[in-house]
Amino acid sequence: MEFKAITLKKEERIATITLNRPEILNAASEQMGLELAEAVDSLAEDEETRVVIVTGAGRAFCAGGDFDFSKLKGKEVLTQEDIAIWPKTTREVRRGIIPPKIQRKVMLGLQNLPMPTMAVVNGVAAGFGFDLALACDIRIGCPKTAFVIGYTGAGVAPDSGGTWFMPRIMGISKALEYIYTGEPCVADEAHRIGLLNRVVPVEQLQEESLKLARKIASGAPIAFRLSKFQVYKGLAMDLETALAVAMACVTIATDSADHKEALKSFADKRAAKFQDK
Repeated sequence: MEFKAITLKKEERIATITLNRPEILNAASEQMGLELAEAVDSLAEDEETRVVIVTGAGRAFCAGGDFDFSKLKGKEVLTQEDIAIWPKTTREVRRGIIPPKIQRKVMLGLQNLPMPTMAVVNGVAAGFGFDLALACDIRIGCPKTAFVIGYTGAGVAPDSGGTWFMPRIMGISKALEYIYTGEPCVADEAHRIGLLNRVVPVEQLQEESLKLARKIASGAPIAFRLSKFQVYKGLAMDLETALAVAMACVTIATDSADHKEALKSFADKRAAKFQDK
C-alpha cells in the first residue's frame, strides 16, 4: 500500500509512524486507519526493527475522527450515511466482523507487536488519537500535550480500546471521570496519573524521544519480547499461571546467545552488543 495519510520511516533500528494530515490536526480518516493497519501489520514481521514510535506531524498528535460537519448544514433529518465516518468499518461490524480490521490490526496489533512501542504525543490526542496513544507501551509528551476522550461529547461510547486501556493505566474512578466529563487531561496531570511516562520541553521532545528509543533499541530484544508478553498476558492470569509462564520465558532467554553476551560483557566491563539471537 502506498501511504498518503501517514509516513513510515526506518532508521537506526527504529521505525517511526507519523500521522501526516497536519492541516486538520491529523484527524483520522478511514484511509488513515487502514494505512495504520498496514504499517503495524508489516512491522509485526520486521526482524530488524527494535522500537516503534507513533507520532503526529505538525502541532497535534491526532484530533480524533475526521468528520465533515459542513455536509450536515441545513438538514432537518440525518441518516446513518450522513454521520458515517468510517463506512467500510461500519459495514464490517454489521456483517459480524468484530473487532473490525482497523481496531484489530492497529489497537490490538500495536499491543501484540514483539518490540517496544512509544507514542510521542506532541499535542492534542482526542478520541481515536487518545486510544492510539494508549495502545503504545510508553508515552512521552510536552507541555502542549492534552488527552481528550471525545467520544462521549459526541453522544457515543469509546470504540477503539480506550475503555480497556484507561482503567488499567489511571484507575477506574479517574477513567470514568474523564469519560463522564469529557474534560481534557493536560500534560502535568497526565504525568501524575501515569498517562505520560515523561514530560519534556516542546523543543526537546523529538531529541529526548529518540534518545530513549535508541537506548531501548540497544537493549536485549529477546528479553524485551518475553517481558512484554508477560506484562500484557499477565493482565488476565492468576499469579500461579503467571509464575509458570515467567519460568518458561526465562528458560527460553537463558538459552540465547544474547544472554551469554550479556554475561560476558559484564565480566569484560563493556556494553553488551545484542544480536537478537
